[in-house]
Amino acid sequence: MLVQIAWRNIWRNKTRSFVVIGSIVIGLWASIFILAFAWGLYKNNIDESVNRQLSHIQIHHPEFTHQQESKFVIEHSDSILSLLQKDDRVQAASARTITKGMITSPTTATGVTVYGISPAAEEKQIGLNENLIEGDYFESGKSNEIFIGEKLAKKLKIKLRSKVVVTFTDIESNMVSAAFRVGGIYRSRNLSLDEVNVYVQKQSLDNLLGLKPSESNELAILLKNESALDSFNSDVQLMVPHKKVEDWMDLSPELELVIESFHLYTYIITGIILLALTFGIVNTMLMSVLERIRELGMLMAIGLNKKKIFTMIMLETLFLTLIGCPVGLLVGWLSVLVLGSIGINIAIFSEGLASYGFSSIIYPALDSQNYWTVAIMCLITALLSAIYPAFRALQLNPAESIRKI
Repeated sequence: MLVQIAWRNIWRNKTRSFVVIGSIVIGLWASIFILAFAWGLYKNNIDESVNRQLSHIQIHHPEFTHQQESKFVIEHSDSILSLLQKDDRVQAASARTITKGMITSPTTATGVTVYGISPAAEEKQIGLNENLIEGDYFESGKSNEIFIGEKLAKKLKIKLRSKVVVTFTDIESNMVSAAFRVGGIYRSRNLSLDEVNVYVQKQSLDNLLGLKPSESNELAILLKNESALDSFNSDVQLMVPHKKVEDWMDLSPELELVIESFHLYTYIITGIILLALTFGIVNTMLMSVLERIRELGMLMAIGLNKKKIFTMIMLETLFLTLIGCPVGLLVGWLSVLVLGSIGINIAIFSEGLASYGFSSIIYPALDSQNYWTVAIMCLITALLSAIYPAFRALQLNPAESIRKI
């Protein structure tokens, strides 16, 4: 009986009911959209970092990650690389030589990290060929080509075909200076890395450092499917037991922290939005109670106890929420589905975003678990919001309420 009365009550004033339902729909949509936008922003940064910088797994000499000295090498890296490339789980694998040094132009100098790469092997990883804005990707055949970021080129005040000198120490701790000519200028989605990373051919850098062709400082592995990361990581550790094998979460703990903390962001962001929704529901339900003082007094007078009055008002709020929640979830899901495929272009902020490694085109995305979290929080919020109006109804005096106009 209470269920029928509560259901009929919410449709006696359709405008008020639709206001509550609309508030719930908008609140849910806003929560889902903001969370999906935030996760799309972070996911883009994570994917860019993994696919274009870190790869899924890296192999180093145990001392290299601590001291960053080129003398700490992986011996027989060519044989290891060959085995890795034959694995069906591997999308791309490459060997790199790495050293830190100073790059000097006719006007200024700055510190950089020099990567010696095999151009063909890195096309699927660093993606330098896709990010070039000037020049050709190692097509001249010259061994003294160097590729630098646009931001670094502006800092050094140089352009394509300019000459620069790179100074670093070889494996014997001797100072080495080598002249390079700018063969290409690139611009990636992470301007902070563009300013410090330069690329040359591995063979040229190996000769300058005094390394053998079979020696490398880093082996980078990109997998076809990240779900195979744990099992592949274990296999690689067995393959190279005396080397340091790290996945991208070990290499970049801040990215792992982003993933772990996003669940907390879900509660915080949703809580803030639903807090605003709370005031709307409280106000609307309180008005509903105050407008029905005489009616509630009559129900109490004929024997409807306070427990049933309280239950009736809570049921009204529950019905409104159960109508609004599915609609809000559907609208939110459709928004994420559409915008997740076409993206949101915020090019006006591209420079600032790129400085922190974020793309100017955001593809909203959200896991199904987060939809359930938002829906449950909305339901709890709505029911808590109805407690105060229901409590006010319990304070009514039947005799006085019946005399109300």
